[in-house]
Amino acid sequence: MHFLTLYQSVSRWFLLLTVVVSLAACGGDSSRIDNDNEGSGSDPISPETDTSYVINVELRDLGTDELIVSPNPEEPVRIQVTVKLGNGDPVASDNITVTTTLGELTPNSGVVMTNDSGVASLMLDVEGQGVGSAGEIIVAYDSISTDQEPYSPLRFTIEEPSLQLGYLDTNKQFVPGGLEIPAQDLSSKGSMPISVYVQGPDGNPYTKRMQVVFSSNCSLSQPAVASLDSPVTTTEGKATSTYTAQGCEGEDSITAVLTAYSSISANGQLTVMPPEVGSIEFVSAEPEVIHIQGSGGKGTSEVRFQVFSKDDLPMSGVEVNFSLEEGEGNVTLVDSSGATDAEGQVSAFVNSGSVALPVSVKASITDSNGTSFSAFSRGLVVSAAILDQESFSLSASSKNPGGDSVDGVTSTITIRIGTPDNTIPDGTVISFKTEYGRIAGYCTTVDGNCSVDWNSQNPRAPIDYEFLGDDGLMHSLRTIFNTTCPVTGLRGDYPCPQPLGQPYGGRSTILAYALGQETFTDANGNGEFDTGETFIDLPEAFIDHNEDGAFGNSKSDGACYPDCPEEGGDEELFIPLNDNEKYDRGNDIYNGLSCSKAAEDEGACSKELVHVRGEIVILVAGSEPFGIFSTAEGGYSSEPEVKTSLGGTGNLYFYLSDVYNGRLPQGTTVKTKSENCEVTPESTVIGNSNVIGPDRIAFSINAPNDADIGSEYVKVEVNVPALEGSSDTGITKIWQFKCTVN
Repeated sequence: MHFLTLYQSVSRWFLLLTVVVSLAACGGDSSRIDNDNEGSGSDPISPETDTSYVINVELRDLGTDELIVSPNPEEPVRIQVTVKLGNGDPVASDNITVTTTLGELTPNSGVVMTNDSGVASLMLDVEGQGVGSAGEIIVAYDSISTDQEPYSPLRFTIEEPSLQLGYLDTNKQFVPGGLEIPAQDLSSKGSMPISVYVQGPDGNPYTKRMQVVFSSNCSLSQPAVASLDSPVTTTEGKATSTYTAQGCEGEDSITAVLTAYSSISANGQLTVMPPEVGSIEFVSAEPEVIHIQGSGGKGTSEVRFQVFSKDDLPMSGVEVNFSLEEGEGNVTLVDSSGATDAEGQVSAFVNSGSVALPVSVKASITDSNGTSFSAFSRGLVVSAAILDQESFSLSASSKNPGGDSVDGVTSTITIRIGTPDNTIPDGTVISFKTEYGRIAGYCTTVDGNCSVDWNSQNPRAPIDYEFLGDDGLMHSLRTIFNTTCPVTGLRGDYPCPQPLGQPYGGRSTILAYALGQETFTDANGNGEFDTGETFIDLPEAFIDHNEDGAFGNSKSDGACYPDCPEEGGDEELFIPLNDNEKYDRGNDIYNGLSCSKAAEDEGACSKELVHVRGEIVILVAGSEPFGIFSTAEGGYSSEPEVKTSLGGTGNLYFYLSDVYNGRLPQGTTVKTKSENCEVTPESTVIGNSNVIGPDRIAFSINAPNDADIGSEYVKVEVNVPALEGSSDTGITKIWQFKCTVN
């Protein structure tokens, strides 16, 4: 409980409740009021006496004893109850019971004893109760309770305390309603303490701790451009908040309010001075890559800058001038100036021209002293946005994965693209076609790359093309069984040291292509093709089955047939650029978006695009190995003899192939095993290669000085691993040669 001295205005009304009860004796017990307060010190009332009571209930100030009409949450009050008989005599030394519907009593039981004057007192505290809340005080004595007819309780309403917010003037005198603000002007990013004092009803600082909420117009704006510490708890009747300007300009009204009593407040004003221009910074260019006009890509970029004050705050309404530092004459600015927004940002819009090149935008501002500040954009490039043949590259995770007799063997085909200025647009679609097996139709580039998987499956041979083999039968592909080796004169289980000729078996050409432009030599460095500059004139793209570089389909108009460099091109297909239904070998002019206006007018170039392309060959190798040895003297044998003397060295070559006289699948191992002769290498692994013809392994045979005189057979073991998708464990075959030490 708080026993505080509180001031009450002498003009306040008081409330006096008088309850007078008159009971006339009508004879017998019906006229009698029982008094059950035995042991209270008062004499019982005689039944024959006409008894009436007068009960007065009052609220009084604890310090001044003045009458109180409405209590407040900050000041406990005294409840004074006077009980008298109807004849005016006090009811002395008797207990009464007081209850309340609002607040707390002391003593908590509400039971108090009257003094000799019939007066009893106790305390009422309504701390924590809301202003405007209503309550009742009820007195019970004898059989009477003032909350029952014909009586009525003392009713009261909670009012605000007599507190004030204000500040102390230079004479330390309290001035209500205002705030203590040290200075009226504040820098644009400055801070200042704002204080308020709480004065009690007695004119002294109110020392009870209370919460004060501080706010201002700028701190309540969205977004806030000022901040205040809030809420703040008073110390010895004073609360101080720090005001910080964060972009607020001009006069700002500040308010302090008691958290518990919203109508008790104080106000003040200060002026935040406008900021001064301090710096300008480049923010971003979106997108960083724009495309030359006519390429179909986005040709405009938004270049953003931000202006800051000397207090490092964003500044709005600042005029910014734009100019081109790089790219002038080819790119254009939509506007030459602009004003910053609420976040201090301003945008320059750049439109591309006809040349691919880097671009830099200069943004400039001037302060009140005439000093200029500038910033430059970074990373903005005008791109040709179109592929060129020179930057088209194709690779395979395995060039000899195998799969002649197994479906589902894969190799990942990766395309890497570029543009003349090395700016690579994402989302470029690359198309694929394959001679044999299966491949995804296209992929979309990210960072200039994308990949698809090639899978082994049918077809694995030409559909219609046939030739007469050396075995007297018709075949579609050359193998070691149907073609006699011109070097060894052998046909059958033996590789041929040189290619067997077209049509090669087990080789699948993969074509990747996309729209782009031809490659040229920019002799004058202006980024455009000019008349007289050299270029590569591309024919229409095609799948080169026989790898001779010439389109050879005899049924297509424009093919090289019958004068093709190699046989086997009869089923080649081309990718048409137009609908003239013929294969076009080139048009003798440069084709691409880099075609200059002057060269185009002279007929030296065209902005029409072509297919840029790349090819790679995958060996659809057989899994069964075939081998033959070749001695240093040039003889060929399946089981030769190598002779050497002690300390001497001999040489032997081992040719290894699949049925098509091509390389075996990647990962095939060749191991030798000997006891007397030293053979190197002891182990060889077939690598990632699509070279035409068989593998050749050169063995060096050494006879150590301590070797035994005589002969031994050296084992050569070839193991072809199980292929992806195959249930086999692989194929192993062994050859041998005789090593003689003499």
